[in-house]
Amino acid sequence: MEQQQQKRTSLIFLLSLLLVLVGAYFGYRVLSERIRPVSVPVSPVTEEDPDTVLSTDAGSAASADDGTAAPDFTVYDRAGNAVTLSSFSGKPVVVNFWATWCPPCRSELPYFDAAYAEYGEDVAFLMVDLTDGDRDTVESAAAFTEEAGYSYPLYFDTEFSGAAAYAVNAIPLTVFVGADGRLVSTHLGAMDGETLAAAIEDLLS
Repeated sequence: MEQQQQKRTSLIFLLSLLLVLVGAYFGYRVLSERIRPVSVPVSPVTEEDPDTVLSTDAGSAASADDGTAAPDFTVYDRAGNAVTLSSFSGKPVVVNFWATWCPPCRSELPYFDAAYAEYGEDVAFLMVDLTDGDRDTVESAAAFTEEAGYSYPLYFDTEFSGAAAYAVNAIPLTVFVGADGRLVSTHLGAMDGETLAAAIEDLLS
């Protein structure tokens, strides 16, 4: 009788332990999905990939035709202040998502810096570093920008707010927003100076 009681107690203990382990596993899965900032790993658009306009799910180019409002997001400046896209309402905005580890991103940065010098009074520039805390940190991205001598406004997407808002899964990605806060166009891949200038002139026209 005592042996049966011990077996029953052991069985109950093992079942309870199994339930705890199963609960912990599913709890981990749920929490990890909730805190994951971006569902698709970000990768650079390589030189072999054609520079192209980012396509929508329907397969058509995202442009000003539908008058879509640009999704808002929050990033942080060098001083740690929160900055939103909507805070630039009333002014055309160029948003560039990039990272220091992305060769195509680095190749186009001089053109953005030159464009900022030329158009900075009329157009807001948000050079948004995808600051994942691993490949890019606030310190490393800021140091990279300073060492290169770039003067464009640098922002850090430490919470992946911008990356989530624009479903960024490849960079560089540039978003052009009109003064009315609506999307004008998006461009996936590195841009040259002429293409960038033409897109900005389109914003100002």
